[in-house]
Amino acid sequence: MLGYFVIHVPDGGRARGFYADVFGWAFDSDGDYHHIVGSSPAGGIRGGSDRAEIVPSFVAAGVEGRPGAKQSESGWSATAEDGRGGSVELWQPAEGYADANPRCGLGDVFYFVLPVADDDARRFYTDLLGWEYTTGTHPGGFNIVNISPTGGVFVGSAGRPSVYFQVDDVDAARERVRRAGGTAGPTQPNSAGWHADCRDDQGVAFSVGSVRSR
Repeated sequence: MLGYFVIHVPDGGRARGFYADVFGWAFDSDGDYHHIVGSSPAGGIRGGSDRAEIVPSFVAAGVEGRPGAKQSESGWSATAEDGRGGSVELWQPAEGYADANPRCGLGDVFYFVLPVADDDARRFYTDLLGWEYTTGTHPGGFNIVNISPTGGVFVGSAGRPSVYFQVDDVDAARERVRRAGGTAGPTQPNSAGWHADCRDDQGVAFSVGSVRSR
């Protein structure tokens, strides 16, 4: 399960304004950290960072015993490297912190993609997180069938996970991104609906997507 995500940016206050305009988020702030009120899975913005990226963390057991593990009020966290150039962040939540059934509604993370170098790396995440796969619609793509939010793995080149936020209208969301000072690519069809790749006004990459009515 994707337990939570953090948007790392140099200017947290500026990011608050951007994402409030794009997704309507409200925040509960404590210093440089701005918790997104009502987000499911949970999320927040970390200001004062020297990077600009979204970092999701996946729920796992035994994190406290991993090299470099760190403890906070919300639990234990650590980085897991797949040995093929990729990595993910792990989270062992403290009692009461994990959302067992993420809502994945409008404005929430509802999909992610993890690019990996090869099938050995893909199998690493099966062993680490128990992921089960079906073959996707694109060459090298695999659907993860036992996770929430839903996700996929793309075999070809190692990288960091990318996340998709759910919106009711991709074209309208693209326009909000641009009005807020970000950039938005074209609306693209996919097997479930539509999506567009975007960046915020500090360079953070993310995507917006909507699900086709059935």
